[in-house]
Amino acid sequence: MPHHRAGGKKEPAKIILYGNTLTSGETLISIFTRRGVTADNYYRVIHEFKKIYNVKKMQAGHYYEVAVSTENKILEFSYSPEVQTKYRVKLTTSGYKAEEVTLKIHKTYFGYSGIIKNNLYYSMLSEGVNPTLIMNFADIFESRIDFLTDPRPGDRFFIVYEQSFTDLGQEVNKGTVLAGKYIMSGGSFRQRKNKEFIAFAFPFGNLLSYYAPDGESLSTQFLRAPLTYRRISSYFSNRRFHPILKYFRAHQGIDYAAPRGTPVSAVGDGKVVFAGRDGGFGKIIKIKHNSTYESWYGHLSRYATGIKQGAYVKKGQDVGYVGSTGLSTGPHLDFRFKKYGQFVNFLTIKLPPAANLTKKQMKEFLPLKKQYFSCIAELMMHSKFKHENALN
Repeated sequence: MPHHRAGGKKEPAKIILYGNTLTSGETLISIFTRRGVTADNYYRVIHEFKKIYNVKKMQAGHYYEVAVSTENKILEFSYSPEVQTKYRVKLTTSGYKAEEVTLKIHKTYFGYSGIIKNNLYYSMLSEGVNPTLIMNFADIFESRIDFLTDPRPGDRFFIVYEQSFTDLGQEVNKGTVLAGKYIMSGGSFRQRKNKEFIAFAFPFGNLLSYYAPDGESLSTQFLRAPLTYRRISSYFSNRRFHPILKYFRAHQGIDYAAPRGTPVSAVGDGKVVFAGRDGGFGKIIKIKHNSTYESWYGHLSRYATGIKQGAYVKKGQDVGYVGSTGLSTGPHLDFRFKKYGQFVNFLTIKLPPAANLTKKQMKEFLPLKKQYFSCIAELMMHSKFKHENALN
């Protein structure tokens, strides 16, 4: 006779869940074999998965989950190239079934204000603002405020931003600044006059630009960096020891160290005049912005969709992805900038200002401006807020 546990209850089958991000060179077969799954089992799962997703598009950094039984049989496999989209293969009573799952997205609006105690970064961080937004806030005001030297203890900041989440509460992004205000009023220099700087977002398609309440642009014609990740591994120099060639030569660009696959943005509007391999630069994109300026993006792993010679791009548009092609010791972006045909140090040149809002645009800006002023007023009263689905 079969033996049963006390109480007559059968012990439920255990499920083991593995979750990780895909690493360089990792494949579906290596993922499954590492979990002890037999070839017969994982080939059936892979066969179903290929019906809904092109495995050639799988990239390092994407998240996956594998649920297996104690007998190492796959119960469910899911792959998420982005937070809101999941490609799933699940074991059912009729075998493995594949499906694409799109999670619902909603926006939440946040506001924070605070007083500068030491520097902008740590003061904003202590109030709950994430590092990405702090950097974006500083970038927005960079044409008006030098946050390395200008801030004093007692100055005040205000930031309003939107952030997208799935219905499961997962972050889709780190947020987008909608409004900012900085008041210079503190410090030991009593003679320093109070100054207020305000920036409000105005949309141009899918991109935002920032303006003072009177419509004056706070931006320049170019971004201050071609990618969000900001660690510079090599500066512009007329004499740098080359790590591969082993001799000194000019390095007329800026190297940004970043993980392979990090998106690279065009620093300004322009036309792609070259997209291909060019000697030691490996895969490179060259963009002509106007008769004066041109930018280069070297050592890329690949190009963004639609990027080829003759294509027109907008400021902030993704054009490629960080790699290590050409003469390179590791993943990084070799960024170069030309003025009148000569390479110049992008970190030190004075960039030309962007255009102010037109009369027609000012009419569209007015209702946004009223909303933003209302948010700042709320922060003056309560120091922080959180609104679901609507700004106020």
